[in-house]
Amino acid sequence: MMQKDLLQSLVYLDKDYIADSYEAWSGESAAVSITKHTRRKTGTNPLPFSAEVSAQETRSYPISTLHMLAQLWPDLAEQPAVNVSEYAERSASEFGWVQGHLSTFQVRSKTQRDGQDVVTAQSSHFQLRGLEHGRYVDLITTPDYFTSGFNALLPLQMTLLAKFALPVCMYVRLLPAKDHAENWIAVPLVIVESRPALTRDIQALL
Repeated sequence: MMQKDLLQSLVYLDKDYIADSYEAWSGESAAVSITKHTRRKTGTNPLPFSAEVSAQETRSYPISTLHMLAQLWPDLAEQPAVNVSEYAERSASEFGWVQGHLSTFQVRSKTQRDGQDVVTAQSSHFQLRGLEHGRYVDLITTPDYFTSGFNALLPLQMTLLAKFALPVCMYVRLLPAKDHAENWIAVPLVIVESRPALTRDIQALL
């Protein structure tokens, strides 16, 4: 039942984080293969102090990350909340739950040319809104960690999307970093829709 509730509510899952957490929780090591890559030398090296050899680690588990999350959920749900309004600059990063509305945000940089505004740069990202004191949290996300369809919302801001506000509970790593509007920046690790079947487990948000 827990896996079904998670599947229906899951928005985002950092698969690397959940695999590391599961390995630490269960004590079970994954089957690991390490592939070594040698970069071909070119005439100019933009990173002169960089090694020419790199290694990629691939892990293999007999269960899915959704099953891992279901196993870890009781412990994860007991983690504390993050008080964004009391978080201070130059603090260590902080892990915890936050609740609000997942939305999208677009930033454009403009300059004046011949009396007209010209867009010189633009970017889109996800944002958590609806926090205390009207605060927002900018989210550093990885496209592959979203469940199907959600990441497509970012480019739709330019054409189709007029509004998006999904009530969510989010387990994040809050970073001592701010944008130019003084909003904190965080890395989401787990995002689920705010549905009673799951939110009643998260004591810190009750």
